[in-house]
Amino acid sequence: MDAPRRLRRARPRNGDGMRESVVRVGPLMVLPALLRELGCAPEPLFRTAGFDIASFDDPDAWIPYVSGSKLLERCIEATGREDFGLLIGQRASPSCLGISGYILRTAPDVRTALQDLVRHFDLHDEGGLPFMTTTGSVSLLGFAIHQPGVAAAGEIYDLAISVACNIMRGLCGAGWRPGEVLLSRRRPVDPAPWQRFFQAPLSFDAEHSAVAFPARWLDHRLPNADSLLHRHLEAEAAALRAQRETNLVGATRVMLRHLLAARKTSVGEVSRQLGMHERTLDRRLHEEGTTFQRELDAVRYARAQQLLANTAMSLDRIATALEYADVSAFIRAFKRWAGVTPARWRVRARTR
Repeated sequence: MDAPRRLRRARPRNGDGMRESVVRVGPLMVLPALLRELGCAPEPLFRTAGFDIASFDDPDAWIPYVSGSKLLERCIEATGREDFGLLIGQRASPSCLGISGYILRTAPDVRTALQDLVRHFDLHDEGGLPFMTTTGSVSLLGFAIHQPGVAAAGEIYDLAISVACNIMRGLCGAGWRPGEVLLSRRRPVDPAPWQRFFQAPLSFDAEHSAVAFPARWLDHRLPNADSLLHRHLEAEAAALRAQRETNLVGATRVMLRHLLAARKTSVGEVSRQLGMHERTLDRRLHEEGTTFQRELDAVRYARAQQLLANTAMSLDRIATALEYADVSAFIRAFKRWAGVTPARWRVRARTR
């Protein structure tokens, strides 16, 4: 097993001083071959998107998240395939996720494997994060984009949830079946490709993107468990993480995006998750030139844009998903952020 390439220390920064999110090429290595298979020459698409196609030969190469999403958008437009993200994801194995994919193979059971995936996924992808929740007898393995300004978000969710499904099939074997698949994207004109791949009830225009399955699978023992190798890979992941820049604003936004899914975005919960007192969090955010409310608004605005552009969810449902007391409060907040109402913004987004 080749050791994953060390993360670079320096990363470009965006307009608000945040490090720009990056993602490993990993699952996108199939892009050139897939484009040729669909009758498109990949070289012009990569060139106009600002990428050297040769860099996609290396799974450990890092590319900017937003630029990569725009390349994906160009590929979708060129091929006319609304299932393009699905086509990428169904070809992906856990190995394409780098060390976060290697670790889960050596875990003792499915629960530990998925916890490892969630904990170490940022070593593969800085612009989105997986989540795992259990309510009663049903567990969810999902994915949420927290990087603002991402293109083709619906197709990225297709890619991520198809990878999640592949992970579960690999861990659990032929007996595993998803109970339901939730996708935060508009219903495609022809849902047959999704039905064939997932072989489960589909819910489009969902608040979150996730695969649901019986929680009993979390206790399934893995035949390839290797405690010594698991410990070694955990140490390798810790070494990789130690090289990275720490940024409290970035960590706060990621945690807020994660907690927004559970509707628990209080300053108390965020500070608890980050391991500090509320006053310490407030003070350190102030030192970095921001406030907790400003970061919560930024996360809500980015999520609102995703839901407006990529789903047919009603404004009432979006307001609830963003923890607003009613739709009027959401409309006022969105107009303050964007200068237009969410309904008008949605029309503009779909006519670009």
